[in-house]
Amino acid sequence: MLTSPTWAAQRPDSASALRGAGETLYWHAADEPGLGEAGEWFIERGPDGASWQARSGEADVSVNGPAKSLLLILTRRRRLTDETDQVSVDGDLDLVRHWIEHTAHVAD
Repeated sequence: MLTSPTWAAQRPDSASALRGAGETLYWHAADEPGLGEAGEWFIERGPDGASWQARSGEADVSVNGPAKSLLLILTRRRRLTDETDQVSVDGDLDLVRHWIEHTAHVAD
């Protein structure tokens, strides 16, 4: 959804904030090994916006944890650093915080 033209039209501030210069994020639902690539999201921020693929990869920041915890973090219902979620962050913490801050869904 965040990579669609509709998102950019409805949320121009968010779409602009997600543009980058090749920064990469990798999210992995580590508790779902049977999902394979369906439990992995590789995101690249480019000048035209963000793009993603269902795959693993070397990234500037990797976030690994249970699928439920990742969803709660991405929707701002849990903090990234909440130790009870068994989520690990390796790499650029500021990059993942920026992503969370600018991708949360906000009702108008």
